[in-house]
Amino acid sequence: MSGATLGSPSRILVIDDEVDMLTNYRRMLERAGHDCRLESDPRRLEPLLSEYQPDLVLTDLVMPHGSGMEVLDRVRQFDPTLPVILLTAHGSIESAVEAMKRHATDYLTKPFSIEELLGKIQTALSRRLIEQSDEPGASGPPPAGNEGWRREIIGISPAIEKVITLARKVSRTDVNVLIQGESGTGKEVFARLIHRLSPRSQEILVPADCASLPENLLESELFGYRKGAFTGAHSDKMGLFEFAHKGTLLLDEIGEMPLALQAKLLRVLQERRFRPIGGREQIEVDVRVIAATNRDLAQALAEKTFRSDLYYRLNVVTLRLPPLRERLEDVPLLARHFLSQFARDNRLAVDAITPRALELLKAYDWPGNVRQLQNVVEHAATMAGEGAIGPEHLPEEFEPLRAAERAAREGDEASLFSRKTELVDHFERDYLVSLLIDQRFNISRAATVAGCHRRTLYRMIHRHRINLAELRRQHPA
Repeated sequence: MSGATLGSPSRILVIDDEVDMLTNYRRMLERAGHDCRLESDPRRLEPLLSEYQPDLVLTDLVMPHGSGMEVLDRVRQFDPTLPVILLTAHGSIESAVEAMKRHATDYLTKPFSIEELLGKIQTALSRRLIEQSDEPGASGPPPAGNEGWRREIIGISPAIEKVITLARKVSRTDVNVLIQGESGTGKEVFARLIHRLSPRSQEILVPADCASLPENLLESELFGYRKGAFTGAHSDKMGLFEFAHKGTLLLDEIGEMPLALQAKLLRVLQERRFRPIGGREQIEVDVRVIAATNRDLAQALAEKTFRSDLYYRLNVVTLRLPPLRERLEDVPLLARHFLSQFARDNRLAVDAITPRALELLKAYDWPGNVRQLQNVVEHAATMAGEGAIGPEHLPEEFEPLRAAERAAREGDEASLFSRKTELVDHFERDYLVSLLIDQRFNISRAATVAGCHRRTLYRMIHRHRINLAELRRQHPA
């Protein structure tokens, strides 16, 4: 086992039968500060593992003298903890799931960007270091019972502590879980942690995005089909429910699932079996379901766009993730965490956030939640380049707050927060008027563009006293 530490050069073994690709990998990895060893013939794997003692293995999936799956199996025999990332130009759900079932660390389909590759490498190396720190005999005290959460869920606010406490209890059971929260609040992070700390942790977690596919394709993805079931079904295809057997299925954006498909999902949850499209036989499955949504499902029930029986079947336990504006005391911790991570990954000499910049971050409303905070910190670190992030490095949406902060420092009688309210309200009203005109007063489209619910948009229109009839008269379609 190698002794690499986070931030030090890591040894990466790259296996690919294409010499040009090996040269490209060397250039990318060495530029990022890694040491690498290249090999075009997987038959020489074991001597390389013993001699080079890599911290991570990158391997192509399809090679003439041995597949990436075989490399994965042989690496696992040598060191079960050694991270292995599979690279392939022949990506498919089947091969990806097979790789994860064989305990590959990750899977990347060509073509991919340098950022994607380096990001997956950094995540794998970080995870291994964390796991090594938990091994018997590792330095430091044993982790507390909530240590697994603390590595991924950053925060000390009562709002996030309440969710963590409930999620820890849920993770020890096998009940279905519904995770509700605005976009960017960390629903998938919680889902993955619940699975990782559950009795099914040694099995696969399979994510399914219910919003990205039309109804017929989503049905075939979830339940699979048999050869000849429809035009183009030239062979049997296994669905994600069957892939996830004994593991966990994450149904992301469950609120977007069509009603007809909701009925089939309900039957699967009730009977623990299903029939593939075009099939005759019933397939029995043992799957834990975690569902996630940014929609208000109570409103969807009232609007009859979501089945009440499915809602209560999924809603054994509900985790409601707080928006960042309700846990502003966590903003400094999160901002410093994202800065440390981004500066390390991008070799930037930015190591602090000034108190003035932190005050502006805490005064912001964060409609995009934690994901937006991460983007803002990364933007500011890039603008700063070195030293500390100051107010001037924050992006354009902070200009009203910067103006209020300048006015307060210059002795303006209005406080920072009253000026903030005045300026942000002015900006928000102008934004709403422009949005409504651009979307030709279609409230649903305007809400989608703004990233909020229709009900929230109506509340904002009412608060700013925007007369829709008068606005339509002034700006006819």
